Amino acid sequence: MTRTLVFVFAVLLAAIGWQSWQLNSARHTIDTQRTELATNARELAKKNSQLLGLSILTETNSREQMRLYASAEQTTALLRHRQHRIEELKRENEDLRRWADTPLPDDIIRLRERPALAGGAAYREWLSQSDAVQPEPVSAAH
Repeated sequence: MTRTLVFVFAVLLAAIGWQSWQLNSARHTIDTQRTELATNARELAKKNSQLLGLSILTETNSREQMRLYASAEQTTALLRHRQHRIEELKRENEDLRRWADTPLPDDIIRLRERPALAGGAAYREWLSQSDAVQPEPVSAAH
């Protein structure tokens, strides 16, 4: 009987030890998972705030893009209207049509063909290299 009692006591002690080991292992797993869950929650909050920021930026960009498209459409419509008005005026006025069809004078063409200048020194250099406009002859009618 003592032998059986010792055996039962040993089995009971082994079962308690095994349960204690399992309980300790489960606590360790729970602690590890709790830490991972907190880390994941922080990462999720960070990603969520980034997504919110990107959503706001996308919405702002979309609004601005729509505003730019509307502005470009309005500008195109204004340009079309002006061009149409110019054509109407040319059809209405013979003098205006002749004036619009005449080529520009050589001096004006030359002015339109000048290079882009950056500063006074570049302008003076360009002036010294180009042909100056010839003054008209002065009549001696004094």
